[in-house]
Amino acid sequence: MNGRLGLFGGTFNPIHIGHLRLAEDVREEFDLDTVIFIPTNLPPHKKVKENPGSSHRLAMVRHAITGNEHFKCDDVEIKRGGVSYTIDTINYIYEKYQFTDKPFFIIGSDLLYEIHTWKNVESIKEKVHFIVLLRENWPLHENILSPKEERSNYLYFKKRKLDITSSEVRKRRREGQSIRYLVTEGVLRYIIESNLYSGQPQ
Repeated sequence: MNGRLGLFGGTFNPIHIGHLRLAEDVREEFDLDTVIFIPTNLPPHKKVKENPGSSHRLAMVRHAITGNEHFKCDDVEIKRGGVSYTIDTINYIYEKYQFTDKPFFIIGSDLLYEIHTWKNVESIKEKVHFIVLLRENWPLHENILSPKEERSNYLYFKKRKLDITSSEVRKRRREGQSIRYLVTEGVLRYIIESNLYSGQPQ
């Protein structure tokens, strides 16, 4: 795999249309050749709510990106097990993939407020560019990025307004409401066939 590489990590619980449209927007805006979706096993800073299991979340990502030649899925964090640290995944990307320029790591602007707590964050900053998704509820303050020479490593993208969240999908399933058109048809079938998020015994 050659070219400009984007890295899109998350719990994807479940992956929905908003994730996919966002990845496509970012790919086009920053001229990325490939966006790699990396489902988290256990995120270090939050609990995965109503977790159907990492294997289910991984399967849904694979279903969701089928048909897009620019989207790939890597199960490195799930295979590794335990807490998923970004630095370990970045080092793996350098070992496994060939690419031009440094990889572009996609994060929400809310994460900039906690990035200083990440494991080996200085090494991460040396190895990737950050594409920061600007969210209305998390505006950037001038002092978030310091020192000043560090700011050139951050690119900004105004997130498209798509009022879809994974928590909404899970809630609608619990309440017996339709989730069609919030997720892809492949993900919809998988959720129904696997009886995920319904609140009923599997």
